[in-house]
Amino acid sequence: MFAQIVSVRTVVMSENQVSLFEYINDLRKESKMEHERLHKRISDMKDELMSEMKEIRAEQAQVNKRMDERVTSLEKWKWTVVGGGIVVGFVLSGGFDIIKDFLS
Repeated sequence: MFAQIVSVRTVVMSENQVSLFEYINDLRKESKMEHERLHKRISDMKDELMSEMKEIRAEQAQVNKRMDERVTSLEKWKWTVVGGGIVVGFVLSGGFDIIKDFLS
């Protein structure tokens, strides 16, 4: 009778060990799948972010080019006005008389 109880207990333990092993194995597989899925999502996000950063960089380069053109235009206008002011000031101060006296 004791031998039957021991053998029944051994069979039950063996079945529990097998089901426990299967459960742990299933958890390991699920964990591996989750890990792979997470790695893929991270990789996809990295690719998306790099793409967006390239787009932003291109847009920023266009904005910088437009701003550079505007600043250049304003600088040309400023120096034209300054030059015109110098000429007008020279004429109003009698600059032609000074040049005539200098040349004669």
